[in-house]
Amino acid sequence: MRVRSEQFRLMATVSVAHALVHALELTYAALLSRIDNEFGSGLFVLGIVANAFAFTFGASALPSGVLVDRLGSRRVLYVCFLAAAGAALLVATSSNVAMLGLFLGLLGLAIGLYHPAGISLIAQAAEQRGMALGYHGVSGNIGVALAPALAVGLAEAFGWRSAYLFLAALAVLVALMVRLVQVGGRGQEAPAPAPANAEAPARHASLLSPTVLPLFLVYAVFVLNGFIYRGSMTFLPLHIEEHVHISFLGLDEAALAGSLTTLALLAGAAGQLFGGALSQRHRLERLAVPFAMMVAPALLLMGISGGLALVAAAAVFVFFNFGSQPVYTGLIADYSPQRALGRSFGISFFAAFGLGSTAATFSGFLADRWGTGSVFLALAAFACLTLGLATIIWRLSLRPRAAEAEAGEVTPEVGGE
Repeated sequence: MRVRSEQFRLMATVSVAHALVHALELTYAALLSRIDNEFGSGLFVLGIVANAFAFTFGASALPSGVLVDRLGSRRVLYVCFLAAAGAALLVATSSNVAMLGLFLGLLGLAIGLYHPAGISLIAQAAEQRGMALGYHGVSGNIGVALAPALAVGLAEAFGWRSAYLFLAALAVLVALMVRLVQVGGRGQEAPAPAPANAEAPARHASLLSPTVLPLFLVYAVFVLNGFIYRGSMTFLPLHIEEHVHISFLGLDEAALAGSLTTLALLAGAAGQLFGGALSQRHRLERLAVPFAMMVAPALLLMGISGGLALVAAAAVFVFFNFGSQPVYTGLIADYSPQRALGRSFGISFFAAFGLGSTAATFSGFLADRWGTGSVFLALAAFACLTLGLATIIWRLSLRPRAAEAEAGEVTPEVGGE
């Protein structure tokens, strides 16, 4: 009972932390039109600012991974949220676009420490890794989904800076929660369990192993998915605000658009649970293919539709895009050497959030010239590349099993799994 109670407190703390990280991450996108109204810089310049913020968010995942392997996840998380609180306060004081970009960069460095630390903690301590990653993903989606409604609501009442002041206070509270939580009753990470995916490839002691090609392909998927994520999340709130014009109970259209964005993004929470549940029972390599297959059509519909059809297409995109996260995160854990797990997660989240951050500038360029719809049409092409890589990873995973089957070492899979 004590172990389960400790795991519940651990998961609750890490989930709240994850939600706050993504609320801090998406608040800038939610406030984009209001920041533009104050500074008058245009979407291309604000896209560059978003790029700088997103790049630092991804770049600090690399040192975070090293620090996690040396100092442990809990210490890194504590520093992460104290630094985030200070940076959010600075963002709220920005008097021009240059200061805004600088302070958002600092905020990105702070919250970018989170993912290698939080994911490593779960991968090492959770008894059911697939579901734990799913629940962890749900909390992140809740943060992503609530950010537009929360930020716009505070901005309408007190100005856009109040959103960052409120989030800074929450960051201090989360830092205290991390400080108090105990892991395994000792305040340290528990020993790593066996892989949750029964069909997972065997771990090897070195990156110079037969798993290196699949691992690098998964890293490449993280880059593409990060590119799609950054481009879509930066301009989705504005896209919905511009293309969904619905009156309801006398609400202001901008406020209603923020609520509809939140509604669409909440589909990601269901997707995370769906992906986490499936990853407990099926081969991760095979699951990646159907998830990737659904993303491009949804992006195309987002680019050409408006009204409630746009909201529905966004919900489908978010469901499958976020639903794939427990799958790919599990693959990183399966293919990485255990002694370098923190560093491997650092590389993967740098790939997603750092290298993928270039989508903010790319999307800002498209939105400034051809409208926000063009952003989603372009991202659909990158989703097709993701599908190609997912298919290659799946086909590579079948080779060892085929060789073992020929040697009479394994029995055929039941139900085609």
